[in-house]
Amino acid sequence: MTIQSLGYVGIGTPDPTAWAEYAQKVIGLAVEPAEPEGSVRYRLRMDQHPFRMWLTQAPAGGVTVIGWEVRDATAIDEMTVRLKEAGVDVAVGTDEECQDRQVTRMVHFTGPLGIRTELFCGRRLAPSQFVSPLGVDFVTGEQGLGHVVMKTPHVQKAVDFYCEILGFRLSDTADYPWGTFYFLGCNPRHHSVAFIRSYKNEGTHHILCEVTTPEDVGRALDRTREHGIPLMATLGKHANDGMFSFYMTSPAGFGIEIGAGGVQVDESTWVSRTYTADIWGHHPVD
Repeated sequence: MTIQSLGYVGIGTPDPTAWAEYAQKVIGLAVEPAEPEGSVRYRLRMDQHPFRMWLTQAPAGGVTVIGWEVRDATAIDEMTVRLKEAGVDVAVGTDEECQDRQVTRMVHFTGPLGIRTELFCGRRLAPSQFVSPLGVDFVTGEQGLGHVVMKTPHVQKAVDFYCEILGFRLSDTADYPWGTFYFLGCNPRHHSVAFIRSYKNEGTHHILCEVTTPEDVGRALDRTREHGIPLMATLGKHANDGMFSFYMTSPAGFGIEIGAGGVQVDESTWVSRTYTADIWGHHPVD
């Protein structure tokens, strides 16, 4: 596997300031205003990386950029060759783009759902320690930011792109009454990206922010009530990745999952299966 982890995501939202306040007061991310002359309004920290998410103004909410961290420049070269052999147009990130992302080197291309997809190496870590305004610790490290789940009517095309070209594994599939999910991994995290078949619309389903304890999940659930944040799905536990979590609707319309206790995948023994139900909970909220 050449791709190491989900490094960062760009988020478009009609109201970046409202999303930044939500990120700080409900999720527990550290919010830093961006340079006033650029398109980015805020950058969001959750660990020692300079940022894991950023917010830009957009007419509709959703992920606009997905950045995958690779080991080094050689890995970028190898992935570039693989992409070009598959007929994908790959562009080299400019010095300005690399400075903006705080990376040494970056290439980008159009991935599934038309989303700008970046491969980068040499991330510059922040000089200051991450401190959550709510005292929350997030699970990142070698597992990366968390995961992002996208909905599309072209789900098999997206899965094939990530598995056959980018080298992800198919961890599991899940056939639920509300859709079929395909979970794809690139490190010990069960999945760093997933796709759900949707014939109604295309876009972002949710982003996971994993915390270190079940108590932090409960506290986050309390904060959703305190701030009037609507739930997407109730508290529950997934059968495939073991995540104890709930889903809430962010101010941009897509979901944020807050969870703890996700399983670690051992590539040498892992067996992909198809699930049809969660262990308990996660009931959709109308």
